[in-house]
Amino acid sequence: MAQSAEKALLVGEIMALFDAVIESSKAGVRKPDPRIYQMMCELLGVAPEACVYLDDLGINCKPAAALGMTAIKVSSERQLLDDLARATGLSF
Repeated sequence: MAQSAEKALLVGEIMALFDAVIESSKAGVRKPDPRIYQMMCELLGVAPEACVYLDDLGINCKPAAALGMTAIKVSSERQLLDDLARATGLSF
């Protein structure tokens, strides 16, 4: 994912913020294949209905929604935060 040592360090710092990461190139499956969404649910030990999926591409949101996830197509920061607040009950 990074083409320089400096970028690799930054990517590593960002990835460390997440509980789980699936790299499609290593998993051999990529969005919008529903298997990648199912893999993440299994990795986290949660049902799709307990998930909120965010993406800026509608084609990637459709399979997540079909599995039962709350799928949010992101078009702006404000819209994302408003939709995420509605989906989670949290305020941002």
